[in-house]
Amino acid sequence: MGESITWKIEEGIRENEFLGIIFSPEALNSEWVKTELSSGWVKQIQNKRIVVLPILYRDCQIPLFIADRKYADFRKNYQSGFKELAGVLGVKEIETLSIDNWRRFTRSPTSSWQQFRVLEFERLVTTLVDRAREYNWSSWVGGTANPFSITLHSFISRVHNASVTLKLNGRSFAYMASYKYEANPNRLRSQDFDVYVGNTINECEEFVWRRMEDFRRLHGDPTQKSYHSVSRFLKSNEILQFSKKIASQMSWYKGNNLPIQS
Repeated sequence: MGESITWKIEEGIRENEFLGIIFSPEALNSEWVKTELSSGWVKQIQNKRIVVLPILYRDCQIPLFIADRKYADFRKNYQSGFKELAGVLGVKEIETLSIDNWRRFTRSPTSSWQQFRVLEFERLVTTLVDRAREYNWSSWVGGTANPFSITLHSFISRVHNASVTLKLNGRSFAYMASYKYEANPNRLRSQDFDVYVGNTINECEEFVWRRMEDFRRLHGDPTQKSYHSVSRFLKSNEILQFSKKIASQMSWYKGNNLPIQS
């Protein structure tokens, strides 16, 4: 409050190494953007090195004095545009990957997005199991037959029972749900998952919570003790990696490149 916007912009351009200009029709109609671009261009001429990084967001008429410059193109493919921009900044993909954005990198053969999928599912299981315990529902995490799936189910009687199973779709990477009553998610088929839930943990939690609230309102909570099967099933290569990790932790030697004798 009360600070000069003009001076703040100048300070930002002066003190930072790069200025990213996001080009769109709206941006080029903005006097503020024109001022920032002019200031960044002056700095680039004075320093005799690249300062202004053109980022093409939507089709527009790029100013002539910067039209011959290579730009990061985000119009059709986010990943290719990101790689171009990250390359200039010296940023590796792994440094920008997170639980929140790993889906954007699933088509990149060089990224390690799979580990963030695992971390997201781990957090999802923790969130949903905590919710299940609150309502005294049971839970069961899928194995090799239905990876990245979890069933939450409630049983009061043969008439009063319910379940909901969430599974991460292997193609769209969205969470889909099945209302088919089944305690073990490994017994469900792909076509059973016919309800779209979303891409976030919050969406999944709200979806499950509504199902539990509806059941509580109609029938109450289960009275028998709930159980939770949440162990992770490892593939052969994961078992090997896990074994090597344990073996290295058991060694007194913490240097590099020493063969482990079995």
